[in-house]
Amino acid sequence: MSIADRYQAYADEFEKSFVDDDWSRIGPYFTPGAVYEGEPAAQGRAAVLAKLKAGLDRFDRRMDRRTLHFEKPSADGNTVSVRWKATYTKAGLPDLTISGKEFATFEGNQIARLRDEFDPEAQAAMGEWMAKHGSALQG
Repeated sequence: MSIADRYQAYADEFEKSFVDDDWSRIGPYFTPGAVYEGEPAAQGRAAVLAKLKAGLDRFDRRMDRRTLHFEKPSADGNTVSVRWKATYTKAGLPDLTISGKEFATFEGNQIARLRDEFDPEAQAAMGEWMAKHGSALQG
């Protein structure tokens, strides 16, 4: 199985975990010392899984609906990249659409490093949306 196919399998399992909150199914896709870059970074498989879940709990799960679109993952050496776009809907609020690219660096068939980059316009849109409507997601 290529690392692009392995990444796709991870992404499919990730969506199942989003639905049923069983994050154990994606653990095997990460190395024991995996790193999720960002502020703050997460170091170690358990910390990466916790960060992924926390991000979804703080934002995605507070929306009424999220619609995702992923391009086909592509590999360059030991790194897979995939462009994505997400639209979030919450009753009474304007939709929010953001986009970016995710990078997964593999060691063998496991992800050792994961990083997301928001498109600059998406980052600005997210900041503006949160400034105006973020309080509706509290609680």
